Formats: sequence, structure tokens, C-alpha cells
Amino acid sequence: MTAPPASPHEPAGPDRRAAPPPDPGHEAGTGRHPGSGGPVRQEARGERREPRRPAEDPAAHGGLLALPELPPPEPESLLDPDPAPPANGRPCGNPRCRRTVGAPAAGLPARFKGVCRHCRTPYSLLPQLHPGDTLDGGRYIVRGCLANGGLGWVYLARDTRLNNRPIALKGVLNPHDPAARAAMLEERDRMIAIGDDAIVRIYDYVSHQPAQGLPVDYIVMEFIGGKSLRTVLNECKRGLRPFGPGTPLTLEHVARYGCQILRALSVLHRRGLVYSDMKPDNVIHCGTRVVVIDLGGVQEPDDITRRAVITTTYAAPETVKGHPPTVAHDIHTVGVTLGELAEAVGEQPGPPGDAEGGVEGSVEVGVRSFRRVVARACRTDPHERFAGADEMAEQLEGVLRELMSLRTGEPATKPSVVFAPSHTLLDAGLGAVPGTAHWRGRRARDYRRGRVRSPALDPGRPSPSQVAVGLPVPFPDPSDPAIVQLRLPAPEAPRGVVRQLELFLEPGAGGGRGSPEVLLSLCRAHLRVRHELPSGADGRDGQGGRGGQDEARAAELDRAESRLDQAAQILARRHGRRLSVGKLDRADWRLAWHHGLVRLARGDVAEAERYFDLVGEALPGEYPPKLALAYCAEHLGRPGRALPLYRAVWRRNPQQSSAAFGLARICLADGRRAEAAEALDGVPPLSRHYDAARIAAVRVRAARLAVPGGKNGEGDGEGEGDGDGDGDGDGDAGLPDWASLGRAGRDLSALDLDGGAPAGEERTRLTAELREWALDRARSDERDKAAARAAPAAGMPSGPPFAPGPGLPPTATGLRALLSGSFLRLARQTDTTPEELEHLVDCANAVHPRSWFFRRRTRSTPR
Repeated sequence: MTAPPASPHEPAGPDRRAAPPPDPGHEAGTGRHPGSGGPVRQEARGERREPRRPAEDPAAHGGLLALPELPPPEPESLLDPDPAPPANGRPCGNPRCRRTVGAPAAGLPARFKGVCRHCRTPYSLLPQLHPGDTLDGGRYIVRGCLANGGLGWVYLARDTRLNNRPIALKGVLNPHDPAARAAMLEERDRMIAIGDDAIVRIYDYVSHQPAQGLPVDYIVMEFIGGKSLRTVLNECKRGLRPFGPGTPLTLEHVARYGCQILRALSVLHRRGLVYSDMKPDNVIHCGTRVVVIDLGGVQEPDDITRRAVITTTYAAPETVKGHPPTVAHDIHTVGVTLGELAEAVGEQPGPPGDAEGGVEGSVEVGVRSFRRVVARACRTDPHERFAGADEMAEQLEGVLRELMSLRTGEPATKPSVVFAPSHTLLDAGLGAVPGTAHWRGRRARDYRRGRVRSPALDPGRPSPSQVAVGLPVPFPDPSDPAIVQLRLPAPEAPRGVVRQLELFLEPGAGGGRGSPEVLLSLCRAHLRVRHELPSGADGRDGQGGRGGQDEARAAELDRAESRLDQAAQILARRHGRRLSVGKLDRADWRLAWHHGLVRLARGDVAEAERYFDLVGEALPGEYPPKLALAYCAEHLGRPGRALPLYRAVWRRNPQQSSAAFGLARICLADGRRAEAAEALDGVPPLSRHYDAARIAAVRVRAARLAVPGGKNGEGDGEGEGDGDGDGDGDGDAGLPDWASLGRAGRDLSALDLDGGAPAGEERTRLTAELREWALDRARSDERDKAAARAAPAAGMPSGPPFAPGPGLPPTATGLRALLSGSFLRLARQTDTTPEELEHLVDCANAVHPRSWFFRRRTRSTPR
């Protein structure tokens, strides 16, 4: 006989078997196991049928989880013409024997019907129904055998009362096995009680008396027309396209499979059950969704009274060793299933930092995130896996959104359920209008001599201390004893927050003394207090002397670290073991996140990166760890690693303005002006940092860029330079072209500055900065006559703010006069000090074009 083909109903692989007896060291009295994934509500057996709850429609996610539609196959095409019993046999039906029957022994072929050699109990592993047999008084007509599962045969039949609708009949493999019959009845009761469209439904229950032998009971089930994931895998391995000629299997499809499978398992977990035997054979791709079949292995978690039905290649290590299946075991089986499907895709990530940052649509970050989901689900320690199906589905959906946004360039936004949105922009001045102090260091006499060049644009990379208090904050753990107090309105001042949180720790404050979340909040509050204190004269975070403000800043940092250590001790006692930063537990990622914040505040960015990477391993579908890792890589001088991370966050959610600014900084450092401005233009109007992004885009388009090696940010040739300027850069390197300046001038007029007024102090300062850069461009063109002649073809602007009137082209003389007027208006601004006023007036007089006065000669009167 040949092995039966893949079928949409419970085919079993050769390695499917019952788990060995429980480990004697297991806590039999408690029925619990360390890998149980937390307490699970137990349900009574034999419940009444509930109203059927439809599965979560993929369209509810805007089509996010919808799979390519597969047309249903002809049911008869799935029949096995030569059904073969399981090659490894089955346990004897005698509960006191349970030896294997129907398997090859002593070099002899298997006998699929006979009596047990040990207890003489009869058995039969052959199909009990044949084509043409009828059940329930002729209502169901058997068409043939589909496959066999771990507990029974599955047959195709037609329902003559409902227009010959195809249905599936499931019976026991060995009718002489009362334990198998009891398991099938238990499966029937559970299937009736579940009632979810993501799980195969049951229609009826009938009994059939063959001509010879014992009566056999059958479950009448829904026939699921489609392809099993095993069939999808096999077709991919043969180089076929399972969804059609133009649709290959991608990681996005695998992630959708995983999300739908996990939501089906979540239905079981909420009812206090575990599935036990998840594998590609037991999932059917039907239409645009999947359906989980074969509930023969469903049982209560930690149930040591029955033999678990598992497949060893998918089972968790602790279950293979004899422990009963748990929620953590189900998570492991899903991880192995997704890993096997991903191998068929063959899309592998390169080493971190090897992705080509300039390649649009690169999915390196998304592929690595998917691999991290699978890796965490398959961890050896059950405590390190996802806490449940819902948590894993949430992270996998985040990875799916990341892959889609990177592949298509379209946003795939969804608010995080783990991190609160941050209102802080991680920027140090790129998106702000410079103050009058920006011109404080210029020498007026240099304007007169034409030696001053405008300084290169500061990309505005924030300090580690600023990032430590500006990154998103994790939502409090809902099970924390002080969750009610933590939801109270907090004071605006950081010291007020510290005072409020310390009151929660006092006796009688409602559980605050044992709350790790209160201590973690105190850690962040101390970091904010430290950040608002002025730093020492050397300007370094936490590196100054121990006197004055530096000592106060160091004390706040020590308090933050002390609160973090206290939170770690509480979590260690709660979990009954010593927590290690290098070994994540279900709550460890919160500790690792705060360790990273403290290390950032200390200026130890390399160590902070290690902690944030641990958080990224625990939460692969979240964007805050990627944002933190991108900043660390940028600070440590690894733009090749920072750029893909910034882009992944920005592509997925353009409202993450900090990622757009980080992406712009990386592009500016490489002289890619247009890409930097494009990233800033991508910040949507709904973002609270939209105005800052528009200001930054205007400055980027008009600015001189500090490009290493004197490379021009727009690809212009290097000018001769005057050799004695005091600005950044080398000669005329990094200057914008006139097209970029013209775009900046047009965008400047549309900026919402000074509260919407057409003129004001902010607009005056920004206009002065742009005119300085434009003057440098004009002076460069005067030195390079060829560039000056090509300027009109390159998009020479006309009119304000670079010319005195509409239609007039910008010239060096005209820009000097305009810049002189800008300096005079700066001198009259309200925040200008007397020293700055005098300096700006001197600069205005110096930069103004030289004026020539002629005295008319008159005829002298003769004596």
C-alpha cells in the first residue's frame, strides 16, 4: 500500500505519536507545570452548545489578514484511492495493555487486523467504511476515504437531504479501542461547545453497524475545501506557485497564516483548553482564511490523566520529555510551523547593518523581525516564549505591517498596545527657527571684506540624555497592584511626579509598596528631573565634576538606577527565581528597556544598545525598540545600521516624526539633500510635529551641508573658494543649487510662523538664514562663470525672498542689500540684547553693498 495523499482533514505524519508518560518529577498534585503560560481557566466538560461566534473577519483589518483566495477543489479529487493505516501502528485497545499493534515487528510486515500478541484483544486499523455505504438511514452516502489522523479515519460523504452537500465523517481507527472512542466523544463535545468559524464545525453524530464487527460512532463535520498548509509547503518545495502563476508564497502570507492560526488557538485558550498538535497538516487554507481541523488532541492544560497527542518535530521540548501540553507548548508548535513555512519562502535577512540603506523597499528589517518572532516562540525555556496566543498574534501582526510598508512604501499604521505614544520630538534644533544668538559669533569686518561664509547646517542630533526622556513609555502592566493609582492624573513638573509616586510607596497607599510599575515610573521621573537640570560647563551628560548642578544631576541618575534595582528585586521574588538581564522573562523586557534608558542618560550608548536589542528580541513587532536602536547606531557612527531601522519605523507610521528626523540626519551626513527633505515632507499634517518638519525641510533645501571631503550635497562641482572664510565646509562645497533654493523660498512663504501672521520675528530670522546661504550660492556663481551661465537652466528663482521684487533674479548685490535689511530687523527684535543689537547693526552696515557718491563740479566765480 502507498501512503495517503495530503488531505484537508487531519493527515498524520510518520512522527505523530502519543507523548510518553508524565515525568515522575512533575507536580502531580497541583496539575501545574512551569511551562503552563500562567493560570488558565478550567472549563467543565460536556457544555451545552453556545451560539456560533464568527471568526475574526480578515476584512475587519482593512484586508490586512486576508489571504489570496483559493478556489475550492472538487471534493472527490481529494479521495485516497489506496488508504493505508498508520505505519507506526496504534496502542492496543485494552487499557491494561496499551502495547503497539499493527506495526512491523521482527522483520515481518505490519498486520492491520488481528489480535494483540500480548493480551489477545482484537483490533482493526483498516477503514470501516467503503464507497457506497450509507449511514443514518441512507442520509449520508460514503464516497471514499480522505485520510487518517492520530485517532481516526476521515471519510468523504454526501448529505442526500441537503442537495448532496459534501460532508466529512470521522471515526476511530480501531473500533476495539474504548479509549479512542471516549477521546472522539470528548472531541465531539468540545467542538459543539466552541462554535467558531476558525475551527471546523460539527453537524451531527451518527452510529453505523457494519455487516461484521462492532458498531462504530462517527462525527459528521463540515467539509473544508481547500489546501492544507502541508500541501502548500510541498508545492513550494517542488517550485510551484500554490496561489497561482503570478503569486508566490511570501513572508507576508506566512505572517497572515500565523495571525489567523493564533486567533483560532486563542479561542481554545480562553476556554481553558490547549490544541496540542498544531502543524501544517492540521490547517486548511479555505478561500481567504484558514480553518483549524483535527481537534482530537485538544485537552485541558497540565492534564496528566490522559496521553497527549503530539507530533514530536513540532512539540515543545518539555512536552517531548513527558510533561503535558500547555499554552507555551501551543506557542512552540506555531513557531515551528511558521519557521517551516518561512524556509519555503527562502527570504533570509543579512547580517545587521549590511542592508543597503539607499535601496527603496528593502525588507531586511522586516525579515529579521519575523525571524525574531519565530525564535522567541521556539525558545527552549517555556517562560521565555510569548505569554499567550494573543500576545504572539499582536507581535506577528506588527511584523506583517512592517513587511507590507517596506515592500510597498505605503503606511500600515496601528497604535501600539504595549507603548504609549510619545509627544517628544527627538531633534536638537533642525526643526526650529534659529535665534538671534545664531549670528553672535560673526565678525562684522569680515562681511565688509566678503570673507564670511554661512555655517553648515547643524543636523540636530539629540543628546543621549534627551533621547532617554523622549522615547515612548511602556503602558503599565494591567496586573500591577498599583494600576489604579498609576492611572491618576500626574503633575506636569517632573519633581511633582516624583513626589506623587513616592506617596504611592508609603504604607496604606493601596499596593504601591509592592508595585514594580511605580518603581519603574519613578526611574523615568528621576531621569526627567536630571534632564531639566543644567549641565556642567563641559556640556557632557553626566561627565562633569561633582560640584553644583553636575552633582545634582549625578544624584538623580543614581536614584533612577536605585529604583530600577528595586523593581528588579520585586519581579525576582514574584517569579521565584533570579532575573538576569541577558535572559528574558515575560516581564524582563520592561527591565531591559529601563536599563537602556539609564545607560543612555549616563552616556553609555553601546551598553544601552545591548539592552534595547533585548527588548527588540522580546517585542519584534513594536517600533520603539527599533527607534532606540536606530539612534544608538547613529550615535555610534554606524549609519548603515541606523538608516534601515529609521526607515522601517517611518514607512510603517509616518506620524513617527522622530524617525523622519533621524532618517533626514543620516541622509544629510551623506550629502543626500533631496532624500532628507523627502523624509521630512512625509510627516503628515495630522502629526503634532508637522510644522517642525516643514521648517526643517525648508532649511535642508536651502542650507550649506557639511559633507566630508567637500562633496556637494546636490552633486554640484566644487567652487574655487576664497580660502579664508571661517564657515564650515571647504570652499563652496555643500551649497544648494538654485532650484533647491527656489523651492525653499516658496515653502518659506507657506510656513505657519508667528502664530499665522504674514510677518514676524520667526519669519525674519529664518529669512535671514536662507538669504545668507543664497548669498554664498551667488558669490560662488560669480567665481564660476560656467555655473552662472547654467543657472537659468537649473531653475533660477525670481522674486522674494532672494530678490527685491517680483520677476527679478537673485544677484550677489541684491542679496547683500536684502541681508542687510534682515540684520537691521533682527536688531530690533524683542529678545535682542544691547550687545547683539550693536553687533547686528555693524553686520548690516558691513554686508550692505558699497555706495558711491558723486559731487558735481561747478564753475568757479572769477575774481
